[in-house]
Amino acid sequence: MKTRLQAAAELLHTGRLAEARTKLLKELRLSPRSAPALELLGAVASQMGRHEEAIGYLRRAADIDLSAPGPRLNLGTALLLARHYDEAADVLRHAVSRWPNIPEGRLSYGNALLALKRREQAIQEYHAALRLNPRQAGTCTNLAIAFFSVEDFKCVRQACERLLALDPTSVTGQSLLAMSQQICCDWQAHEPWLARLRELAERDRTIVGMAFFSLIWSDDGLLHRRFAELETKLHAAPMKTPLAAKRTARNTGRIRVAYVSADFRRHPMTAVITGVFEHHDRDRFEVVGVSLGEDDKSPERQRIMAAFDRILHVHDAPIDDIVSAMREMELDIAVDLMGHTAHCRPGIFLQRVAPIQASYLGFPGPSGIGGIDYTIADQFVADGDLRTSAAERLAILPDCYWCTDSKQTIPSSPPTRVSCGLPADGFVFCSFNHAKKLTPQVFDQWMRILREIEGSVLWLIKSGADAERNLCREAERRGVAPERLIFADFVNHSQHLARNAVPDLHLDTFPYGAHTTASDALWAGSPILARAGRSFASRVCGSLLATIGVPELITANAEDYQALAIRLARDKPMLADLRRRIEDGRGNSPLFDTARFCRNLERAYEAMVERSREGQPPTEIDVRSLPGGH
Repeated sequence: MKTRLQAAAELLHTGRLAEARTKLLKELRLSPRSAPALELLGAVASQMGRHEEAIGYLRRAADIDLSAPGPRLNLGTALLLARHYDEAADVLRHAVSRWPNIPEGRLSYGNALLALKRREQAIQEYHAALRLNPRQAGTCTNLAIAFFSVEDFKCVRQACERLLALDPTSVTGQSLLAMSQQICCDWQAHEPWLARLRELAERDRTIVGMAFFSLIWSDDGLLHRRFAELETKLHAAPMKTPLAAKRTARNTGRIRVAYVSADFRRHPMTAVITGVFEHHDRDRFEVVGVSLGEDDKSPERQRIMAAFDRILHVHDAPIDDIVSAMREMELDIAVDLMGHTAHCRPGIFLQRVAPIQASYLGFPGPSGIGGIDYTIADQFVADGDLRTSAAERLAILPDCYWCTDSKQTIPSSPPTRVSCGLPADGFVFCSFNHAKKLTPQVFDQWMRILREIEGSVLWLIKSGADAERNLCREAERRGVAPERLIFADFVNHSQHLARNAVPDLHLDTFPYGAHTTASDALWAGSPILARAGRSFASRVCGSLLATIGVPELITANAEDYQALAIRLARDKPMLADLRRRIEDGRGNSPLFDTARFCRNLERAYEAMVERSREGQPPTEIDVRSLPGGH
């Protein structure tokens, strides 16, 4: 006859958690110091999402049975699930030193180290776990994730291949392999992966990072939304049940708006938005910064921190602690500046930290985050598929939704071609987008353009040795000498802005086009050729061009894009006229008028708050139709 513990264990393994818990609590009343019962109760509580309860049971089990590894290893795992990373690592380190030959222990310790961003040590533990159990697919999975986090894409590929040999259906293995290949411009499996992408969406399968990469691989906003929604679920899984929150803005005082990001540091987002924070009207707005990231000690960090009235530093804090702290601030509006980018915390917005929640700037697509009320856009961007793909209501700004910093400095004279490593003669095409935005279709066009324009070169930003090697190989396959690709070194921001004036024509990528990169080119007075598709990410560069007054540089398809690039390379007067108009637009168009942009953004915020105060649900807001909108 089965014991109560045996019966409870079977119930646990079959997912009948409530029944298992009842039996174990009865066993514990009869035997209060039963370490096996306490350990099983910890396992049940963990599976029910009651992580603090699980920790309590497992502490007691570990204190009672000092000789068994199970309670201590399971305690470390429970602490990890509860995001008590430091204590989890400490418990697991002691357990692994005492019982070094248990592969699950080495795996859990590696997971705790990875959570603490001690990635190299985590990799060592994963290797140790695989030496003990070479067929442990979960360890291969986490090893691939760790290598991806340190940008060792050769090792990512090896770990994924090992994982897929063990589990050919692994979504993590397939996705990380595809993402690492994209970053390295290895396009051998590009077309099969695009078909696989839609299949994953249909099967509700994804991994963290896929929402961002879907912007690169597809021009379909509905597909972007699906991956954003799926990724949000991954972030939501370890959270507590969302709590009820106030849904109306305060009726008195300045509008209190919080900007939430992990990128308040040296980062492209910081470069364009800091001026907006500085220009907010302090008589009408209180500006709060919620910093999710580390302090990189940079001047950019110092400047952006000084632009806030109040700052909440919550780097690595548990979601529930962040939510509580933000609710205590009694915010009116919370603005997510990240979406699904590195170190994002969408769980903050799922639990509603403010009556009004908006998505802006960081993620050019539908947020997919329940609780986001508005996506801030402009008419050009919205004229794609954003209205049909976004669950959020749109707040349409006049001019361009993209913000710029009119204070950014640029040297008075650009560097010479020779100092940039470019030939003294010949037409210079350029793309300073990261190579991960490149697709074989865009690269095909670029190589056809180079073949048409004799003596031309393509100036690219350095994106890693693997990417450069693969791009040179792909150029040669397309009949273009590899030496016609020239890779630019990294320089400081001011120098980078200056060298943007050197190329004859910047070429945009598709479907994920240039955003900060386009802004930099135009600020330097250089023309950039865009192709506008349907998705948000494909229309941003076009929005910038329309705002500065050169809509002729926006094309609607691949054929027109290629034809216009060739025409501009041959028509020097046309290109010179475009450059002159961009120069004029820098001072006369709204694109680089930070104060004007900020006033329009504030009008959007005021309209959101007015509706909230009246108890009205979010609706599309067009600032152009509001008093003072322009």
